[in-house]
Amino acid sequence: MIAKPVTLSTGILRRPNKTKFALVDVVNFNRERSRRVTVQVFDWSTGSPIPLKVSPCNTKQCTVTVAGGKSVFLFADVSKVRFKYEVRITQHHDRKLVTNVTGVTNAPFTPQEGDTVLQSSLIRIK
Repeated sequence: MIAKPVTLSTGILRRPNKTKFALVDVVNFNRERSRRVTVQVFDWSTGSPIPLKVSPCNTKQCTVTVAGGKSVFLFADVSKVRFKYEVRITQHHDRKLVTNVTGVTNAPFTPQEGDTVLQSSLIRIK
């Protein structure tokens, strides 16, 4: 059975002052199959979504392949977001593909309280 892509959202997160990056960690526990994951980050401070660049692609929509048994991370600079932001992830609906989102500081990239959304709390929007 082929898993179909779904789009998941963190919902709108309030950015704490120390949060500089929205970090998306993805792990593919399926050792036999690679999976593609697309990440978008939006600044909602004006009330409308403004897309931010996501690395490593340095584009407003970043797609990477996660090899079987591997993990990757993607991130966006949210330091200029005044109030609130959202992270959207499009990936295959697969129990063996796990994605978590964390708001972190500059190095040493300390997670910020209230800025972590685990896979189980992401909301399916498509």
